[in-house]
Amino acid sequence: MTGTKINFKQERDFGDLFNATFGFISQEFKRLGTAILYFVVPFLLLSAIAMTIYSVKSQEMVQTMVLGDKPSPFAIFSVMGSLIGYIGIAMALYILAITMLFSTVYSYIKLYVDKGAEGFTINDVWIQVTSNFWALLIASIAISLVVMIGTVFCVLPGIYLAVALSLVFCIMIFEEKKFTDAFKRSMKLINTNWWLAFGVFVIVMIIVYILAILLSIPSMIFGFKSMLSNIKDAQNQMFNLPTGFYIANAITSLFTQVLMVIPITISAFLYYSTVEKVEKPSLMDKIGQIGDNE
Repeated sequence: MTGTKINFKQERDFGDLFNATFGFISQEFKRLGTAILYFVVPFLLLSAIAMTIYSVKSQEMVQTMVLGDKPSPFAIFSVMGSLIGYIGIAMALYILAITMLFSTVYSYIKLYVDKGAEGFTINDVWIQVTSNFWALLIASIAISLVVMIGTVFCVLPGIYLAVALSLVFCIMIFEEKKFTDAFKRSMKLINTNWWLAFGVFVIVMIIVYILAILLSIPSMIFGFKSMLSNIKDAQNQMFNLPTGFYIANAITSLFTQVLMVIPITISAFLYYSTVEKVEKPSLMDKIGQIGDNE
C-alpha cells in the first residue's frame, strides 16, 4: 500500500467527494479488493450460477413450447415451479452478496479510520463483517420495503426516502447504532443537505451505469455473433442463444455488481462530510485539546 492516509473526517464539497472516493479506491485497491474477493465474490458466483441455470432452462422451455410439441399444463407448471426456484435462489444469494459487500466496504473503512491504513488485517475486516452482517441484512430488507411503499404511492416519496436513508448502513457500522436510531439519524443528517446527496448519487450511478455498459460489451458481441450464426434458421434465431452467452453474461454481471463499491464508498465520505458540516466534531476536539493544554 502506498500513499498517505486519506482523512475521512473533514467537510467536502461535491467535487471533493468524488476525488476522495476514487483516490481511496485507488490507494486501497489491493487490500480492499482482496477482502471483496474473499467475502463477497463467492456469493456473487453462486448467484450468477443460479441465474445462468435459470436463463438456460427458460430458453429450453420457450423452445419446447414454440418449436416443439406442446407440453401438458402439468408439465408447464412443473417447469415454471423449478424456474421460480432457480430465480428465488439467485435473488437470495444476490441479496446476501450485496449485503456482504456493504458490510465489507464499511467495515474496512471503519478500521481504516480508527486504526490507520496499516493498523489492521484482512482477518480484522472479517471479524467486523460477521458482527455487522445480520443487522445490515435486516436493515436492507426494511429500507427496501419503506422505499417501495413510498414509490408505490408516488415516485417522488420513494426517491426522497432512498436518498434520506442512504446513510443508515454507515451510521450502523461507524457509530455502532441500532437500525431504528440509525434510521432517524440518517433522516436528520441528510435533511440538512438533501440536494447535495441527491446530486452525488445521481452522478455516481451514471458513472457506474456507463462502466457497466463498457463491461457488458464482450457479452453483447458474443450474443450478437450467436444470433448471426443462426440467421439462416429464421424459426430458431430468436431462441437459440448458446449456454456460453449466458455464462459470459453472468460473469459480466458479477463484475458490474462489484462496481457498487463506488457508491458505497462515496456514501461513507458523504456521511463524514455531513457530520463535520452539521456537528463539527473535529473542531470541537481541537477546542477540547486547547483547553486541556491550558
